[in-house]
Order: sequence, then structure tokens, then C-alpha cells
Amino acid sequence: MELSLCMIVRNEEERLARCLRSVQGAVDEIVIVDTGSTDGTKAIAAAFTDRVFDFAWRDDFAAARNASMAYATKPYILWLDADDVLERSEREKLIALKKRLDGTVDAVMMPYHYAHREDGAPTLVFERERIVRRGAGFTFAGVVHEAMAVSGNVLHEDIVVTHTGEHGAQSTKRNLAIYEAWLKKGLVLTARDRYYYARELMASGQTGRAEQEFAAFLAGPGWVENRIDAFVARGRCLMQLGRGEEARESCMRALMLGVPRAEALCALGDALMAEEAYEAAAFWYRAAMQAEKPAFSGGFISEDAYGYIPAMQLCVCYDRMGRTQEAAAMNERALLLHPGDRAALSNRAYFEAKREAGTV
Repeated sequence: MELSLCMIVRNEEERLARCLRSVQGAVDEIVIVDTGSTDGTKAIAAAFTDRVFDFAWRDDFAAARNASMAYATKPYILWLDADDVLERSEREKLIALKKRLDGTVDAVMMPYHYAHREDGAPTLVFERERIVRRGAGFTFAGVVHEAMAVSGNVLHEDIVVTHTGEHGAQSTKRNLAIYEAWLKKGLVLTARDRYYYARELMASGQTGRAEQEFAAFLAGPGWVENRIDAFVARGRCLMQLGRGEEARESCMRALMLGVPRAEALCALGDALMAEEAYEAAAFWYRAAMQAEKPAFSGGFISEDAYGYIPAMQLCVCYDRMGRTQEAAAMNERALLLHPGDRAALSNRAYFEAKREAGTV
């Protein structure tokens, strides 16, 4: 089956060509909707496709996405952002997948490697509804962090899309401005919008407001994956606000929503470590090291929570308790996961110095 790539862009002259080159040979049509570029973005797009359209931006990402999909003419639609790429191996997987898109598949979920360590290892991974059958009629919803609710015959494919940009201060400021403009218009936030609004407040350092919005989200219904993350995120806000008991309670609530996640277990350890309760903190970090990373959950997965972070935190706990050999062993375990990690290499030098001084 043929595949349309649909994208929305604005001032992406530095990144767009790389994205489009990464899918050449894997897509049969490229649709670019420009939302108001003032640089050379449209000229770059025109070098790859003659299907470049304008869209008047109105603080609504879903509306722009849906406009781009309306121009598609092929049976299936793939969507990407300008700072996304498919590595060569993933492009070959996509080409192979197209042979299986026979009209009975309604949507394809694919992993998104959103954030990375210095060594390139992914630190934040989650699935996205990346390909949809055009005739299924799925549309995006959400003024920010838009998504489609897909159903029917949904495949989960190991075809990784890699995000090469950063969600920095400017993106957070833009997204908060959009949410707050909609609130001023009298918009009632959906549960999902409130969850993401709280996340943006947290990212901007507005911890008190973020905690309140997470609490408001959790007071009502919501997708379980968002609720798990919200309980953990609210717990971390409460830690920063000096409300340790409430922080632990919030993280414990996350553990009650299914198989315990390492993200929540690590947060519990962090809350107790902040109180210098090292033995109790170590319990939760050890539990995190035993947690199984969920497959196809759709929620945010902190890769390092499933090994590296608890190993490093156990190193600190054991060292503070005077259990130096166990601390050094945990540090070496962390180095097995990330051999060039600066913090772990610094720890190794610290333990070597202790051994040389005969203080171990």
C-alpha cells in the first residue's frame, strides 16, 4: 500500500531536509503544511514535493495536523515533525511494513525515542500512533500535545522514530501561552489537556501551580498511563514543596494502578533519600531494579529508571550507610549500562581513592 507523509512546519530550514531525506524511498507522497515560516522552510520543502500548502496558525496543533492530513491522497498516512528522523535500518523496516498494509490495518503504533543521553542512548521512550489508514477517519485532538485515538486493527511495530530536537524553555513557554490563551477564552480543559498543562507548568519551574493542576487532573477520570505519570509527577512536585509525606503517598498511589513501575519506585526512593532514610530508600531502589519495563504501554518510559538510576542511587545509599563495597559494586553495575558515564566514572575514582587510603 502507498503511504503519504503529512507534516506541519514553521521555520524549520535547519532540520527539514534531514527529516525528509530520512524517509526517501519509504513514502509515496509528501504533504507539507506551513503555518507561517519566515525563513527558507518552504523553499526546502518545495525541493522534495510540490504539495506545499499554507495554514493560518490559530494556536491549535490538532487543527493544523488535521489540515495536513486532509491533503493526503494515499491509502495510509504517516506523520512526523521536522526534528524527527528514521535511521536507515528503521526506514528499511518501514518499507517492509508497507507490504503488509493491505487495507485491513487501521493504525500502526511505533516507538518514539524522544530524549537521549550524551552517548545517544534513549532516556525517554513512548509509543505514538504513527501511521493511520486514511479511510478510518481518525483525527487529532488537543490544542497542544495533540494525539489520535485509534482503534480497530492496531499493529505495534518496532520501527523507531528518533527525535533530534529538544523540548526546551522556548517550547514550554509557547505551549503554556497556548493553554493560557485558550483558558482566557473560557475553554474547559479536557482531562488530557489538563494533564499536559500540568506537565508544562512543572517543566517551567512553576511547581506549586503544577502540583495543583496534577491534583485537579487526578480528581477526575483519565487514561491510566497518564494517571500513573501524574501521581509520580505530583509526588516530585510535593518533594520540592517540602511536603514529603504527601509526596510518598502520591507515589504509592501510582503503584496501585497495575504492575509497579520503576519510575514510581525510584521516586519513592528519592523522597526517602531526601529525608536521609537511606535504608528505606534502598528498599525502593532495589525494587526498581527488579521492575519489568512495560511493553506497548503507550505511556512515558524513563529508560534509565529500569537499571541505571536505581544503581546509582543505591551506590549513594550504601556509601552513606558505610557499606562501601556494595556501593562500589552498584556503581560498576551502572557503568555496565553506560560505560562512559561521567558521574559513575567519578564515583569509581572516589572508591579507588578510598581503597588506596585503606578506608574501605
